[in-house]
Amino acid sequence: MVKATVAMRPLLRQLHIYLSFFIAPCLIFFAITGALQTFRIPDEKAAPVLVQKLARVHRDDIFALKPPSPPRTDPNVALKQPKAPRPKPSLSVVMMRWFFVLASALIVITTLMGLWMGLAYSRDRMVLWLLLLAGTVLPIVLLAL
Repeated sequence: MVKATVAMRPLLRQLHIYLSFFIAPCLIFFAITGALQTFRIPDEKAAPVLVQKLARVHRDDIFALKPPSPPRTDPNVALKQPKAPRPKPSLSVVMMRWFFVLASALIVITTLMGLWMGLAYSRDRMVLWLLLLAGTVLPIVLLAL
């Protein structure tokens, strides 16, 4: 049993590297878009359209802007009432948000480091580049369908 496990280590290591290169673009994408959503940046009206669309991919699996809300038809509402301002978040909420942004940044950094190490120490770099390309292009193609 132990000999079989030892014999499988190189195979498992290589499989881990291949799967990591294929999934790395998604991991980086979700870390970055998740960090933006931590502070509700894509929900702001002034947010760039691309940021809003990427947030939609993160949340709803659709590369499109959120459809506009239908106008209110309630006859009891004579005038459009302004929204009440959001209450200011507590210090612990703000600290937790910054912790999640830090975690997102570290996920991106460690993923990029893993890609670099995989390319630097691998003999089959072409396979790794093809897996990285496939992991980048496949989600884009699926979104375009």
